[in-house]
Amino acid sequence: MTKAVIYARVSSNEQERDGFSIPAQLDLLKDYAKKNNFEIVKIYEESQTAKKAGRIKFNEMLQFLKSSKDVKTILVEKTDRLYRNFKDYVEIDDTEFEIHLVKENEIIGRNATSHQKFIHGIKVLMAKNYIDNLSEETKKGSLKKAQEGYFVAQVPYGYKKLDPRTTVIDEEKAQFVRRAYEIYSEGELSLSKTREKLYDEGYIYRPNSPKITVGQLELILKNINYTGVLAFKGEYYEGKHEPIISSELFKKVQKAFKKDNKPQFSETHKFAFAGMFTCAECGCTITAEIKKGKYIYYHCTGNGGKCSQKPVYIREEEIAEQLDEAIKAITISDEHFEYIKQGLKESLQEKNRFSEEELNRLNIQAKKLKDRLDKLFIAKLDGEINQEEWQEKNLKWKDELEEINNKIKSYNTADAKYYEEGIKIIELLKNAYSLYSKQNNSEKRKMLKYVLSNCTINNKKVSYDYNLPFAYFVNFDSCQEKYARRDSNARPSA
Repeated sequence: MTKAVIYARVSSNEQERDGFSIPAQLDLLKDYAKKNNFEIVKIYEESQTAKKAGRIKFNEMLQFLKSSKDVKTILVEKTDRLYRNFKDYVEIDDTEFEIHLVKENEIIGRNATSHQKFIHGIKVLMAKNYIDNLSEETKKGSLKKAQEGYFVAQVPYGYKKLDPRTTVIDEEKAQFVRRAYEIYSEGELSLSKTREKLYDEGYIYRPNSPKITVGQLELILKNINYTGVLAFKGEYYEGKHEPIISSELFKKVQKAFKKDNKPQFSETHKFAFAGMFTCAECGCTITAEIKKGKYIYYHCTGNGGKCSQKPVYIREEEIAEQLDEAIKAITISDEHFEYIKQGLKESLQEKNRFSEEELNRLNIQAKKLKDRLDKLFIAKLDGEINQEEWQEKNLKWKDELEEINNKIKSYNTADAKYYEEGIKIIELLKNAYSLYSKQNNSEKRKMLKYVLSNCTINNKKVSYDYNLPFAYFVNFDSCQEKYARRDSNARPSA
């Protein structure tokens, strides 16, 4: 008998009343298991009464399935019982799982038809792209704030916020920062001795932690924000905040780090394929470096010197040539174009349901915060709270409201991008290499991550898996024979 788990879920009282009850789902699934020779090892039930409805048991099930060696099958009533929302496609995308959608009479997994795999693959891909776009758009909101010179999250030690966009110097803490820079800049004391000298001179880091830790001190002494610059995600902008120290003093401190064998503050070069590959032998990251002033080479970081691939260097151009071949291998026949369209249409319906639910949730949160701010304002007018209490809560809730409004905007933008992504998939499958060859390095990298995964290098040879649905369009005529027992991420034979 094949071992399996059952997953049953309802998301509202209305569904319970309308015949979607958990007992009804369990009866259906147990009957299916009996008729099809499944041994049920675990049953996961989820209802809207549970805290964080729709997530706790779902996550427990995924954890169990991923850790189990002999249980990889899920029995569920239908698609919308398993996938609570669009995001779940990303979380449950695992090539080892076999999913039986009993009411829909479909199986997603090793025994699925090409049509079923195509549809599922399209949905997984679109879901991943949509969630990635949401994250990217949220970050863009933060980036815009940074570009305007405002701190995005917490301000560094030595500053304090008056409102979400106004940062001023906290003079008491700023004295600690200035003195730390002055002492260490002399180049005579280590970080540990600088810490002791600060304490001996009466500089208290925090009331509950009078002595600063060596790690915290190092972070302060390498924080370029103290010069009036605003650093965010490796980029530097002109900050709206006043500097606590001069640029000259900052540079002097960075030079002083040499005596402690500490790396100086530095900027990093952006390599085309950095972070994309691991070593096929030891699994360590493949890193990049510039040699002879202009040539970029990649090599294994070495696994503590135990990996034979560490001294093997491969030029960036050689990697690019091999990745070109990976993209050239993608082709599509007209007869399967309808499958793609169907997958995109079904994906659109599920995306709309997910985004509407999330936007509704965010708007409810925003209204609650606005109501709190209104009540706080009245309380301040009536003298029920003092200035300090009002300022603390007002700043906290305004920050939260700004973050929620940023997320709401990100959904609207991600929705617009979703339509572009759908068209992009079709165009990419039809003209993969033609499109790829015209992109700049940044766009090529994005496209490669879109199409490939599990990229490794061994003896200057690049290996990779194709993501769904692209795995089904690699030399498609022989696809059925090559990938008959592999749902996705089929490794090319080359």
